[in-house]
Formats: sequence, structure tokens, C-alpha cells
Amino acid sequence: MLKIKVNGYKEAKAILDELPNNMQKRMLLSALRGSAKPMLQSAKGKVPVKSGKLKKMLRVVRFKDRRAAKSEVSVAVKPVFERTKKKGAINQYYGKFIHEGTSDVRKSRKGKMLVFENQQGQKVFVRQTKGIKPSPFLEQAYRESNERTVTIFGNELATAVEKFVTKNFKPIK
Repeated sequence: MLKIKVNGYKEAKAILDELPNNMQKRMLLSALRGSAKPMLQSAKGKVPVKSGKLKKMLRVVRFKDRRAAKSEVSVAVKPVFERTKKKGAINQYYGKFIHEGTSDVRKSRKGKMLVFENQQGQKVFVRQTKGIKPSPFLEQAYRESNERTVTIFGNELATAVEKFVTKNFKPIK
């Protein structure tokens, strides 16, 4: 997982800690989602395209980190695969295999074979297969857009706080 270091984080966190948790989460979530869009677009441009499914399934998702404080919100750019009735479950690890690559697979025991189905549905028996070369499209997208992401996060958070203040507090006359 990639982490971004932000100057002024402690000051912003101190201000946010004074607000109730649900307000903090809403503001942070909207700021994080907005700031992750450039990284998502960059990742979609860098992902290798064979069938196009991986590119189409890249999303900004929220996930729960059990070790994080209750007021923190975690967001990631990752491939999200869905289940369909016709096709069944789609391999959710496919994006990780493309990103990090795989090693060569060899069955060394006598008589053991690897079995695959080809596109026509026929079984193919082989003794070894070549792995996939790594294509770290998410890391490249991060390096390309990390400064923009931090800047947008600050702007989005300021906008979210401003919306919250104008919605919940009346101006003093």
C-alpha cells in the first residue's frame, strides 16, 4: 500500500478531531474521493489492455482498516470485479497478478501435469507455463500524480469544511 505524507496533517487532524466522528468521516471521504480521481485516470491510462475488463473495473473504493482509528477513512484505487449470473465469479486477484507479475510454474513430479481450458473449452495439458511480467501501473500512476493528488485533497477538504460550516452555522450579524 502506498502512503502519502502531507505537511500540516497534524494541524488539520487537530481541527477535525474537534468535530463528531460522522462529520469527520463525511468530509474526509468526499475529499479523498475527489483527490483520488487524477490517480484513477492515470492508472486507467497505464493499465495493459488485453480484454479491457481490468481497465473498466478500476475504481476508487472505500475500505475499512481495523487497525486505524475510528475517525480515519481509507480509500484506494483498485480493480473491483463483480459477480454475474451468466459468467459466475470473475477472478478478483487478476489485477494483482498483472500489477506484481507471477513466477513460472513447473510441475516436477513424474506424471503430474497442469490442466487448463482454452477459449474453445477444450482441456490443455502442459508440464510448465511462463509467468506474467510485472506491470506496476498503480505505482506509475501514483508517481505521476502524487503532488496533484495532495493539492486536490487540500482543496477538496477546504471545500467540504466550508460547505459544512455554511450549512450548519448561521453568520453573526
